[in-house]
Amino acid sequence: MNVFKAYFKIIYRNLPTLFIYIGIFFVFAILLTMSNSNSSSTAFSENKENIMIINEDGDTPLTKGLIEYLSEKSNLIPAAKTEEGIQDALFFEDATYIVKIPKGFTADFIGGTHALTIGKMTAANSTSGVQMDMAIEKYLSLFRIYVESSGIGKDDSAAITDTASKVRTDLRNETQVKWADGAVPVDSISKTTFFFIYMSYTIVSIMILSVSTIMQVFNKRDLKNRMRCSPEKASRINLELFLGNVCLAVLIWLFLIIACLILTGSSLMNPKVLLMIGNACVFTFTALSLSFLLGYLIRGPGAQHSVANVVALGSSFISGVFVPQELLGATVKYVASFTPTYWYVTAIRDISELSAYTFADLKGIYAGMLIQIGFAAAFLVLALLLGRQKKRQTV
Repeated sequence: MNVFKAYFKIIYRNLPTLFIYIGIFFVFAILLTMSNSNSSSTAFSENKENIMIINEDGDTPLTKGLIEYLSEKSNLIPAAKTEEGIQDALFFEDATYIVKIPKGFTADFIGGTHALTIGKMTAANSTSGVQMDMAIEKYLSLFRIYVESSGIGKDDSAAITDTASKVRTDLRNETQVKWADGAVPVDSISKTTFFFIYMSYTIVSIMILSVSTIMQVFNKRDLKNRMRCSPEKASRINLELFLGNVCLAVLIWLFLIIACLILTGSSLMNPKVLLMIGNACVFTFTALSLSFLLGYLIRGPGAQHSVANVVALGSSFISGVFVPQELLGATVKYVASFTPTYWYVTAIRDISELSAYTFADLKGIYAGMLIQIGFAAAFLVLALLLGRQKKRQTV
């Protein structure tokens, strides 16, 4: 096992460089994972905007109930007394939405003529108007249903007051959502998801640096001639090199997986985590095949650092590692689809969004893994062809 031992001696001498890339990975992974995971939540809360209500209809049951309902959905600010004050409130964004209830609106609404409408004004480039429009429409629609079904007249103040009370009670009802036994919110493993996504950069970098460095050593003309003169068979030398590459890939994969489990607190009992681990294993051997191919193409000492940076960073940026795939253009995604990193990241994101584990749900994930295996096979075939071509060259 002389070749096998020499393999890891070379790795040992290059450990400082490898640890630099591992350190960069941990810095990126920890900082970006924390920032991304902290920004997500499984709970939903409405964003309350500042609104102004100008009530010219007086304190009727309908308007009083509407104002109370809107106060729960927003922050009320004192009403301006002049048109100039209203415009100033919108311009200086003291209020992003202004409601103006015209005089006689209650009698008109209960009577069913609907000649008067509630005036609405919103600040420029504000989206709060949509939310408040929906809230007003919801209140008035429910009130209208009670009025039409009960045949309430505009002079029946007692019935109007009772209707306003019923509408407010109905609007307070909310649906309680509970996670079923065994169901896990998507965001609960978001930290693990981001960690695995950023892991692709480190895997590609370390594999290219390690394998290409070793390939350069064993492809030196003098060393190759000495190995040909040795009693060791060429098949045995290639087998030991192959075992060295596989062991290195497994060690890197295990190291990163253990680091992920420790830093994110993930559990191996979670099927999503197991699928991500399997996807990372497939990608590691794909990166190994790519590194094996680049080992035949890289010439000159030190060139592997430049190649590792270009390949790892380039594929990471266009494949959704550092920039979410949702923000990438169609052309960029099309180009990225010709890299295994794109399919690795796509599979990780699909795994994080799983809610069931049937074959139909997992089909896309398995397809992504198979595409990565296809890349690995293509890289390996090209590497073997290059290796055979170089053997035919004169010594």
